[in-house]
Amino acid sequence: MKKQILLSAFSIFCFAKMTAQNPSLTTQSISIFKNGQAFYLKSGTLKPTNGKFLLPDPAPKALYGTLWFSSPEGSLTRVASYPDTLREQKTEAAVAIWDLLRSNIGKTMTGYLSEKPEVSGTLVSISPSHKNEKGEPQYSAQSLVTIQSQQGSWTTIPAGKIQYVLFGSKPTLDFSLQKVTPRHLFEVSFNNKKGEQPFDMMYLANGLNWAPEYLLELTGETTGTLVLQGEVANDAEDIASTTVNLVVGVPNFAYANRLAYLVDFLRVASPIALTERYNANFSNALMSQQVAYGGDMETMAGPEEAEGSRNEDLYFYTLKNFSLPKGGRSMQPIFREKVDVAHIYECQLPGNNDNERYYEPEFLFTPQVNKTFHTLRLENKTKQPWTTAPIFVLNTQGERRPISQDLLTYTPTGGKTFVKLTEAVEVKVEQAERETSRQTAAWTDKRRGFSFDLVQVEGKVKVKNFKDKQLDLRLQRTIVGNLKKTTVEWLKEEVINPNNPRNRKTNVCWETPIKANSELEIVYTYEIYVPSF
Repeated sequence: MKKQILLSAFSIFCFAKMTAQNPSLTTQSISIFKNGQAFYLKSGTLKPTNGKFLLPDPAPKALYGTLWFSSPEGSLTRVASYPDTLREQKTEAAVAIWDLLRSNIGKTMTGYLSEKPEVSGTLVSISPSHKNEKGEPQYSAQSLVTIQSQQGSWTTIPAGKIQYVLFGSKPTLDFSLQKVTPRHLFEVSFNNKKGEQPFDMMYLANGLNWAPEYLLELTGETTGTLVLQGEVANDAEDIASTTVNLVVGVPNFAYANRLAYLVDFLRVASPIALTERYNANFSNALMSQQVAYGGDMETMAGPEEAEGSRNEDLYFYTLKNFSLPKGGRSMQPIFREKVDVAHIYECQLPGNNDNERYYEPEFLFTPQVNKTFHTLRLENKTKQPWTTAPIFVLNTQGERRPISQDLLTYTPTGGKTFVKLTEAVEVKVEQAERETSRQTAAWTDKRRGFSFDLVQVEGKVKVKNFKDKQLDLRLQRTIVGNLKKTTVEWLKEEVINPNNPRNRKTNVCWETPIKANSELEIVYTYEIYVPSF
């Protein structure tokens, strides 16, 4: 395909300077977050003319407040951007009658029509049928074709009426098409006229994302291998032999929710956007990190595993010499570690509430069965945190067989996490409560005029193990009320109860073994203030 370029006077001047200077900014590193944003560091040596230099188009789609330029020598005075238009005159093969006629004005022809037999003569002109939104002429079946016969008569017909054409000489089979492309010019100014200027640029932009995935291979009853890989999706710009950091953590880029003024040529940014605080768009795990227990917290390359380093509350997996073209996808191994595995049988019991006025006088065990799950407890003894990601579990003892897929939650170094495998149908857990005593109108809320009874409650959990081996149990429940005693030691985590300050709210957890083919009974007590009858 042939191409000719027509530019305005200013564009020709700018393009000539840009070509002569042969600018080269090299990407030094890219830090990719799991929210689809990435931070770029670029540097190079510019060759300005009379203290000015034009950066090549396209400009980075940098986000507000993150686009920064600097010169190590302190000579940079400003960076300005200007809208411009690139007009390209392209030659393409004719695919329609009206395109073919446009390229053969002045030639003798015979047009065979759909209604009349034919029309012959010299092709005089073909007119545009309409203009596009930019005011440029367009041609179609409605374009009017004018032909002058040898007898001097004139015929004008729509181009769409001509079925095919016979030319008196070899026709031109392609036509000229002008393509108009908007572009932006970036002018860098220095306070001296040195021939070379070191230059740095950094910015945050959308379009580059990574997602972690775990594989857990169970190699023994208490051992396993944990593998982390990262999928990288590049919809931003070409990456060539660059240091890339895959970031674990929750970044706080509070105002990076629109383009920087310097690169925002499509709209005028609303000042309201500057005052709106950043919401949940940047939660950084699938998209939000979770801790294993007790609330929310953080949440084409070579085959080498990634190096790791910490920067404040963020952790960086570093890939060396990473390459991936725009539009490309990559799967990158990050680490492979041996881990200790503990098999736990876990059940989440339903909680109570302080609006319940009545308790049974005796234990009433309902037929409802509380689901018990066979889970794995993993302890992070590695040097890096485990980010939140899906985990695929295989048993590699003999034939490799899939077991489950679950979510591995964020686990700091030294922390523990739990991964569900399957429902344990051979472990049955029942729970019931009864009222042992009641003190009527023990407390009155004078502000609201409500009276509350103080009820002493006894709870019982019965566990039956139908397996022929000893199991480790982990039973959890949220109890509203003031805890008293338990026959099996419990772990306690108190949480805020805004509904009734008289009643505490506590997450409790019993961790205890149960022998093969046996039963276990846990009895506990607490007191709770409930509305009086």
